[in-house]
Amino acid sequence: MGFALGSASVVQVVKLLEPIETMMLIALTNVVILKMGAGHGITVTKALSVLIIVSGTAMLLIQKSAGTGVLEDATDDETSINNTNTNTNNPVNYQSVLFALCSGFAMASRNVVKKISLSKVVAAPAPPSRSITQVWIQSTLKGLSNYFSITAVAAVPATLCFLLAEIIGSSSPQINDNNMLISAWMLTSKSVGSVGKEAIVFHGLYNLSSISVLGLISAQSHSILNVGKRIVNVLIASIAFQEPIGVFGIIGLFIAAVGGMLYSFEGSNGNGNLFTVLLGQINLRRSFCSACIGLIVSVQLLSGMNLNGYQLPSIYDNVYYGSTVPSSIIQKNNGKYAVWMFPFPPPARTSNEIIALLAQEDNEEETALTLICAYSNACKAFEGHTKINLRDLTQGTYYHNYVRDQAYHKVRHMNDFPYHIQAIAMLGLLLNEEGENVCVRTLGGRTEFCDVEAFSSYDPYEGNELNATNFPFELFNDGPVSEENNSLSLAPRVMLTTEKFAMWGVEDIPKSMCKHFNSGEDVQSYAGAAWLPFISEIRDKLNALRNYNGYYIGNALMAQNPFNTTDADYTYENMKKITLASIYSTEPGIKGMEGYIRNYTNSVGPFGCRSTLTDGILKARKIKSYFSACLTLTTDMQGAILSNEGYSKSTYIKNDILKPNATKLPSPEQKTKIIFIDVVDQEAVPRSVRDSKDAIYMAANVEPWYPNCEEKMGRYSYSYKLLSTYANQAKVVITSRIHAGLPAVGLGIPVIFVENSGAREQWLPGGKQSVGRVEGLLDVFHRVQRGVDGKNWTFGNLTGDVPHSDGVHLADRYRASFWNRLKKTHYYRDSAKMFGMVPFQRLGRKNIEIGIQDTFHFVLESDLTWQTKRAIEHVFYFHPNCKVYVHSNDISPNELETFTEAGFNLVVQAYDLDLLHEEELHVPHKLRNNDFQRASLPLLLLRKLGGIYLSKETLVLKTIAAGIEEGVVLQENGDIAMAYHSRQSKDVVKSLTYMTKSRSMVENSGNLTWSFPVLSNLDTLKCIEDIKWGLDDDTKDKIAVSLHPSSFASIKTIKIDTECYKIIEKLCIFCDEIHWDYNE
Repeated sequence: MGFALGSASVVQVVKLLEPIETMMLIALTNVVILKMGAGHGITVTKALSVLIIVSGTAMLLIQKSAGTGVLEDATDDETSINNTNTNTNNPVNYQSVLFALCSGFAMASRNVVKKISLSKVVAAPAPPSRSITQVWIQSTLKGLSNYFSITAVAAVPATLCFLLAEIIGSSSPQINDNNMLISAWMLTSKSVGSVGKEAIVFHGLYNLSSISVLGLISAQSHSILNVGKRIVNVLIASIAFQEPIGVFGIIGLFIAAVGGMLYSFEGSNGNGNLFTVLLGQINLRRSFCSACIGLIVSVQLLSGMNLNGYQLPSIYDNVYYGSTVPSSIIQKNNGKYAVWMFPFPPPARTSNEIIALLAQEDNEEETALTLICAYSNACKAFEGHTKINLRDLTQGTYYHNYVRDQAYHKVRHMNDFPYHIQAIAMLGLLLNEEGENVCVRTLGGRTEFCDVEAFSSYDPYEGNELNATNFPFELFNDGPVSEENNSLSLAPRVMLTTEKFAMWGVEDIPKSMCKHFNSGEDVQSYAGAAWLPFISEIRDKLNALRNYNGYYIGNALMAQNPFNTTDADYTYENMKKITLASIYSTEPGIKGMEGYIRNYTNSVGPFGCRSTLTDGILKARKIKSYFSACLTLTTDMQGAILSNEGYSKSTYIKNDILKPNATKLPSPEQKTKIIFIDVVDQEAVPRSVRDSKDAIYMAANVEPWYPNCEEKMGRYSYSYKLLSTYANQAKVVITSRIHAGLPAVGLGIPVIFVENSGAREQWLPGGKQSVGRVEGLLDVFHRVQRGVDGKNWTFGNLTGDVPHSDGVHLADRYRASFWNRLKKTHYYRDSAKMFGMVPFQRLGRKNIEIGIQDTFHFVLESDLTWQTKRAIEHVFYFHPNCKVYVHSNDISPNELETFTEAGFNLVVQAYDLDLLHEEELHVPHKLRNNDFQRASLPLLLLRKLGGIYLSKETLVLKTIAAGIEEGVVLQENGDIAMAYHSRQSKDVVKSLTYMTKSRSMVENSGNLTWSFPVLSNLDTLKCIEDIKWGLDDDTKDKIAVSLHPSSFASIKTIKIDTECYKIIEKLCIFCDEIHWDYNE
């Protein structure tokens, strides 16, 4: 009951009182029952030794309960049912304490009473020549006899308790949600951590052993051994789980050892001490002391801890990351891998011998190698290489955080970053396939490595230089390695100068500038850095493109400042490496770089605008552009654990970044903090929320008192701590900073954006709102503004779950467009897949709108054009959580993988028309043997699967309700434009019959309330080219429009501002692909 109602740690500490209870009962028995003339029989030495042992052990257990809690279950020697109170921050449950005290008192009473009964039995003296075997046999037999006699006496109350448990427990959902008998549940339950037949067996064996030992030693010694049992449990669990005991725990062990030695001075009490019987004349004091010291030293060495309580990195650390490593990440032949994770080809000297070994893979020869290669262009010379997802491979290891937070570590390690990734990939393979005779080598090397233990000291979190991390240089050299010979001969540094990869930012700054430095600048830099293979240089924002011929992702607030460029920067060879994905610029800024932008948009691609204001300015100048939102919406970090050393809520940012094995990552339920970042109008937030114990106040600007704020990594650590706090602590973020809100949305955190009110309503912490720098961005947040209808605070005290804004569906569309654009650069595509950035997990997956259609179908042949993709985009635009089936025998899933990589639920599957007709026996024979047999395919699919079928020329214009009537709308040629039928619908025959009668009709809509315009050839051409043409007013609110098949398929570009521009191009997901042009 104690374990069921309270913390296991508290129960264990309370049960340590058993030796004291035993000592008091012995004294009471000697005086009152046995009436010993010599007194109570408890010496000062014995009492002091018992108190010392109990105190030392209590220190050890309290140390563990105050730590990570990993060992809590390991110290339980009783069965715990529904033990939910393991959080050490919870208040002590006094019922649990009471039951624990009763348990200890009952155990002490049993032992004392049993010893009294044994002492009254006059036994013949034991033969002096008894062997240890004879002693064990006799004690076991006595133990069995005593166990059965005690059990028989306890049978009556135990049966009553059992019946009571059956009555109460079988109907208790807290214990048993299957409404079955408790006994049956205990014997059959297979859930993790549940009680069962094993618990019954082991509990019986424990009691049998306990009573057997009691027959050999005194009740007091028995209680001391029970304390020792708890110490051993903690030590074994500490070794098994690689858990540090800490200084407090070590001191407790020494105190308990001193108490043990003091107790041994007391000697045998004449009741047949176990040690005397089994060990004879061995010096007990020396043995006990040596054993205690040996245990402490062993735990110290095996668990790898030091006196500061920190643990050396463990590459086997699978405690702190939730999911299990898959049994095999990749398909291997014989466990021999050549690995190349660099973005460039290996040195030309790569031997023909290695190429030959790679070629043997198909023949499954013993010496064959499987090539793991991260970047397609790096391994063009090697056929059949395999890519790898490092996020999956390292799941559950010490290196996982390095992969997840690779943007931050790229800034730390710059050109060294690829070497760490190569090492982590090789060690990850050894860890993942441990025990499978796996060996790895760097591509081009002749030395293979099969023992991951040899590199256990490697720690990529330790320093910013390779030598500071105990880097495994052996993996990169064929030959001996020493401090003087770290040449990295298999991957020389000169190789990394093949291409440049830059992010914008600043290096060191004067300390006086710290207070003016907005960490949002670095957050934007992280968003671009995440897609790069590594960072070769950090460039000034205004001069990022000047005299630069490398790769660069533009994601910046430029405002009135243009990019500085030279004539050399206008070449296509330079421009094609630049991705202007998300830029905010005003009229002066655009004017200052208009020549460059025109050349860029004409030769490379459209200009991605972070603000609708910028998009409007460019369109007014007839420069191709689109609203992209901000790349920080793709922020994807696990975040670091911060030390949380008790700083006030306003200086939380001072906490240190800990290594991944320092403590557990919080579970989703433990993310309870309300993060305030520069809220411009505090009064818009209820006082109860502002004063909440879970409130943490942080600031975007780096404060001058922040350590090393003038240094690059000092500032980047500041922004990394902000992102880590969102990822690992935040239940909700309340802010008036877009670059606090946008990355938090990307991390899946609900955001409440507070706008200003009153006379200064146009101001936000980063500047004026009215200038347009946030236009289009705020719609992804919950928005609060005092005095404005529709923007009132509606979230209560934030005590429950905070829902996401429906604006996350917008965020999902922007993220999809970023991916569609960035994946066109092979470096970015391969980096994203290697680091597990894609497929995206859609942010709006939980914002499900009830009462709308959720299943759509397309039937496609090999004509997968941009028009067809736009038709699919329209479905997801209005139904983001729906499922789209693409039925095709010609199209592969890879051709539409961008949708699934962006997180949308799209399935490509083949069909068998003849089989469908055979299955639909209810369809009249005459309808299955005519010239429109293939045209009937959509209806047969709907009868089988249910939902809405759309032709590739039909564009959805609004959300479609679930309750629309069944029926079909036909195109001019009688083919289906759109049809809706439920699964196994009997109305399919009606629709088939309607098709036979209407194939020659120019217009048809039946009597459907949801019918929509089906445009003729002429109207489709006008829709595309004539800005004066428009749909009739009575058709503008329809659910869809169907364009003429041949006219729509022949479109090269659509004129801007035409009806079709509004229908086709503005309702887009992959808006970076523009199919429109300006009017001449």
